[in-house]
Amino acid sequence: MTKGLESVGGVDGLVSLPGVAQTPAGANRRVIAVDDTLLLSFGPRTGRLVEALHSALADAG
Repeated sequence: MTKGLESVGGVDGLVSLPGVAQTPAGANRRVIAVDDTLLLSFGPRTGRLVEALHSALADAG
């Protein structure tokens, strides 16, 4: 989630955490950040969020 990513200093901070850089996502800096409120609210925008996540994951693969 975006606030969690911000709390560790962005992607640079994330990949500096123990073990993260050794994962394929960390090694390739392929991180998908989603707005916390949007992800956790389960409101009317959830469908669009699922579609956006699907697209982001498909593009990453």
